[in-house]
Amino acid sequence: MLREGDDLSWFARKAAASSGAVPGAAPEPARVRRLTELLERLRAAGVKGDAASMTLFTRRLPPGCRPCLKGDGSNFYVTGLCTRDCFFCFNQKPRKDELVAHGLPVETPEEAAAVVERFGLRSVGLSGGEPLLKLDRVLAILRALRALPRPPRVDLYTNGDRADAATLRALKAAGLHSIRFDAVARDFDLAPAAVARAIFDEVAVEIPVIPEQMGKLKTMMLELERLRVPYLNIHELFLCAENRERSEARGERAREGGESRHLLWRPAARSLESCLELLLFGLEACPTLSVYLCSCGTQESIARRGWLKRRRRDGAPQAAAA
Repeated sequence: MLREGDDLSWFARKAAASSGAVPGAAPEPARVRRLTELLERLRAAGVKGDAASMTLFTRRLPPGCRPCLKGDGSNFYVTGLCTRDCFFCFNQKPRKDELVAHGLPVETPEEAAAVVERFGLRSVGLSGGEPLLKLDRVLAILRALRALPRPPRVDLYTNGDRADAATLRALKAAGLHSIRFDAVARDFDLAPAAVARAIFDEVAVEIPVIPEQMGKLKTMMLELERLRVPYLNIHELFLCAENRERSEARGERAREGGESRHLLWRPAARSLESCLELLLFGLEACPTLSVYLCSCGTQESIARRGWLKRRRRDGAPQAAAA
């Protein structure tokens, strides 16, 4: 939780400086003031988390995010194939049907499970592309993970196009803990989340925050509250090599500066402020919905923790991680 004695202007300057218009330049005063104002209002409303990395949440962290924040989680890229063509997608083009576990190409679900055991991972996210295009592969992965001596927690990310009730029940029976929907990919259609809510105790919507969609985003949050969906996970919209051209064609611009040692993307201008506004709206208007900001700062911190753990395991020097 942000404490009363915290210098929120310092956190605001840090965030502004790490993503300023020119690398190394002083942060823009107007932006610092706006970030400071939002952080002050969030503190007064009771936001929780860490302002230094902009890892903030309104009520409780999603269970699947806790191991990830410790550097103990990873992603399985089930397939690059997808039913959608979102401008913000960061997957490589042309799309390719491949299975990648913890960054390592593998041939079988059993090989993917062996990667979990090798690295001691405690949570796994199944994503794509659209993983449910390869439902048999997903179910085989779940069975392989359940067979491990220490099975990890498993969440699945989907746009919802293939998430009918029968599929969701099969996923639940196979051991899936939680399902997360990208509602932005479906233009805020929450029908799949409503179906999942009757099958899974833990359902989340996880989306990039596009500043121009603030009205739709707030309307969606009120509907999630009505549906009793427990979690909304938000990310800054970011630009990378795979989505930059289409994003810039829509008027989005990456914030220059703050180059990362561990990430291959940069947040879009104004997205952080929009994320903070949504956190505040969640505290004020959504008494049961928990909103979690997994910012680019959060992702940098997670990547760095994972990097350090790999270095320690391999016995390599760690000085370069600073």
